[in-house]
Amino acid sequence: MDLRSSDRLALSEKSSDRTPAGAGVAAAPDAVASLLDLSRPCRNLLLLRPLFQLELNKGRHTDSEGRGVFDGIDTHYLVLIALDAMMEGTTVELGYTAERVLAQIAETVAAMDSQRTPAQCARAAEIVLDALDNKGNNYRAFSYEHFDSAMRTNRTVSFRLVTWEPDVEDVYRYRPTPEGYLVYLGMLDLEVEDSQELMEKMLGLLVERGRFDAAIDIARRARTLSIEYRQGIRQDIDAAIRAPGSVRWTRDLGPRLTKARDHVRRRAEEDGRMEDSVRRALADASSPEARSNLVRLQQLIQSANTLRSRLVGDISDAPDAFMTAQAAVFRARRASHLPDLESTLLPILMQADVGVLAAGADDILGALYPPAPPRLYDLNTVFSLLLERRTETTVQSQDIDGTVEPLASYADQFSKQLITETEAWLRQRLASLASTSSAEILESARAEGMDLAARRCLALMLMRAFALSESPLSGVGVELDGQFVNDIARGSNLRFHSIATD
Repeated sequence: MDLRSSDRLALSEKSSDRTPAGAGVAAAPDAVASLLDLSRPCRNLLLLRPLFQLELNKGRHTDSEGRGVFDGIDTHYLVLIALDAMMEGTTVELGYTAERVLAQIAETVAAMDSQRTPAQCARAAEIVLDALDNKGNNYRAFSYEHFDSAMRTNRTVSFRLVTWEPDVEDVYRYRPTPEGYLVYLGMLDLEVEDSQELMEKMLGLLVERGRFDAAIDIARRARTLSIEYRQGIRQDIDAAIRAPGSVRWTRDLGPRLTKARDHVRRRAEEDGRMEDSVRRALADASSPEARSNLVRLQQLIQSANTLRSRLVGDISDAPDAFMTAQAAVFRARRASHLPDLESTLLPILMQADVGVLAAGADDILGALYPPAPPRLYDLNTVFSLLLERRTETTVQSQDIDGTVEPLASYADQFSKQLITETEAWLRQRLASLASTSSAEILESARAEGMDLAARRCLALMLMRAFALSESPLSGVGVELDGQFVNDIARGSNLRFHSIATD
């Protein structure tokens, strides 16, 4: 037996001496039970996977000349620039539009490589923004799996780094999600001891020790957190305005405002100490590099103070805005069984395949627009047009070529003699009968041989007796009595009857 075999035999004997009888290999369950809970670190690592995929696959993107779009370009830097631009947009507005974000990324690409054309910079910016918005997967949320040590199984995590949503004026803007903020904040370079000092609220020591870079990173982290609080408050208010029942004070907005107030109070105290430390350090600093870093830190603290003053304004205005939004709940609304378009239908619609969307594009677009019934040209519209006084918008020139023709006058359709004779015949007819109708009168006139012009005059005279408040036929009452059809007229049949007078 060689030395290795004897060593293995001795090791086996020692192991058998320590293992109780019948125990077998009982150490495996204990090892499984002692797994560390690393679910949150694993999830945070997955947040960076879209960035790594973009950097890994950047060689696949080429321009029309076959040159790589990202040759010599760090996509990680561009992604962080995009997130930083979106966060800056939330400080003055509710985010930046796609055009604004693309312009910021394109300017960064041009600064990184001055040899690139504007078209190449714009193409690189589009690819970066599409990667953040997961355009390759129909703009769905990123979905990855990681091992959950507590559940002893793999879990699926879905998240978005940015969101593209309309503001109160229905202008679509890009904003970072909480996961996007976490990615950006996780990239700030802080050592372990500096993070511990941050947790202990001893940021002034960093300035006193000359750790200006770490102090700048801490101030930038706190400023970014203020931006995130402002965005969260605005999102809750916007959601309350759009759907008042979706946001609750005790569950959503109230706790967020409490955390924002605590953040403002803590940061005001810490920034006050940091400003004092910066002033003392500026008075004692001798090297130009140290003074430059201190000036940068002072400007960052002042910018953070301005941002927090705006945050204080948002905190003060949030209760009134929430109450105004909640007042809309008490408005009487028409009952509807239709699902909500923005929260229910659109997410389901965007999960469909491109082929399905393309096949039903016309129907989908038509369904998204509100119905617009055509306007009816009714009698009220005619009266409103006739009564409208229109001003003369064009000034006629005095020097007009040609001749001025007078307006032509047309003779009356019925002569005065015909009107007089017809009215006399009608009065005689009505005086001889206690009650008659327009159909009977016109039929009697045709039977007595009255010509067509006289019967037309008679029909208009009968209609005038009903329409005018001052009827030419005194002592005669008129009322509707069905319909009639005649060779010269048709319409409502008029019933004439004598009115008794004292």
